[in-house]
Amino acid sequence: MKRTIRIGVAILLVLTMVLPVFSAGKAESGKTTIRYANFSAGESNAETLRKMVDLFEAKNPTIKVELESMGYGDNYWTSLITRIAGGDPPDAFELNMEQFLAFTLRKSNRALDDLFAKTGTDVNLFGEGLLDAVSFDGKIMAIPQSFSTVVLVYNKELFDRANTPYPRADWTWDDALQAALKISALGKDIWGTFNPIQFWEFYKVVQQNGGGLMTPDGKELTINTPQNVASLEYMLDRMWKYHVMPTVEEQAGRPEADMFVDGKLGMWLNGVWAFTDLKDRVKFPWGIEMEPGNLTKATHFFGNVGCISTTTKYPEETFKFLTFMATDPDVVQLRLDAQWELPTVGDPTVMQRYLADTPPDNKEAVLNSLQYAVKPPALLQFSELTNIVNTKIEQARDGQLTAKQALDQAQAEAREKIRL
Repeated sequence: MKRTIRIGVAILLVLTMVLPVFSAGKAESGKTTIRYANFSAGESNAETLRKMVDLFEAKNPTIKVELESMGYGDNYWTSLITRIAGGDPPDAFELNMEQFLAFTLRKSNRALDDLFAKTGTDVNLFGEGLLDAVSFDGKIMAIPQSFSTVVLVYNKELFDRANTPYPRADWTWDDALQAALKISALGKDIWGTFNPIQFWEFYKVVQQNGGGLMTPDGKELTINTPQNVASLEYMLDRMWKYHVMPTVEEQAGRPEADMFVDGKLGMWLNGVWAFTDLKDRVKFPWGIEMEPGNLTKATHFFGNVGCISTTTKYPEETFKFLTFMATDPDVVQLRLDAQWELPTVGDPTVMQRYLADTPPDNKEAVLNSLQYAVKPPALLQFSELTNIVNTKIEQARDGQLTAKQALDQAQAEAREKIRL
């Protein structure tokens, strides 16, 4: 996976030394100034971000945007939390999905439903499933700015050699397993599939099987339910029972991407960020499809979102800015040109250039998967939950625990250490 995402007087002292001085939002010379804290542009896309803001200011001459940019990492989250607690939050701030849930639980960002209604903004501007991904307790809490999804990447050459049909959108776990068995039979060190056995895969797979890590009201942990145990057994069986996926020893430190490029993997779950690298390196025909499900489909949604502070004096102007940054055609084109993740607009014509840039074939699967996007658990102690569950899952992966033992132990430890 592309990403493994992570969420004092001494801290305050350091921050005052390294952060720029931020002035309150204000109106000057007939212009409203809004402040936008952000992290995802980094150095590589800083110029693109500046061009986006310049476009907004050119089309909205009464609004000025002050960029407050930092790199991704703990300093950004720490500074943002400190500023909010100190009563000086930016008008708008960028979050990734995990931090979005944590900040929403802290009530740091305002609901946007009234602003959609007041400004007449059409919710259908955004791709299917995206506003659901940024909703909490039935309210829209952010504007989705960019996204990535995970899809099934497959080697057409190995499918042809195994005389098995290519993956389809309606495939189930069993369909994928049957194809993996045929591909694995082609020879030594040829593997039907590769799906990492770790927390980030697990929390999604359990939802494909009707499970989850918490009750819908967020008041109870449900790590070791029968559905979740069966889901982890399914993940482990691909390695230990059916042997269609290499063990850690058989993988021998080889990155999954290299194994796919070398023609060793028939199917591989990975994010759309891998396409650029694969396009340059893969010499055989390859394609993508939505990830198979079981009782239902579920796919990862990695996204960066724009939130509005609960204390901003300029909610409508800030909403206008965030919506512009997500949906304006010129901004969308800048994002596509920079290959800076994917824009969140729902109009398929806007994405034609992206869809037409092949390989892989069937890029429509990226957009189709959005309707099945799932979120990680909404929890202030999300990082601690990740560590607890991941440690036990890896012990099961390595044959030290059964699926049930791993999840029973994770449930017990999480109940002891995590407050709900």
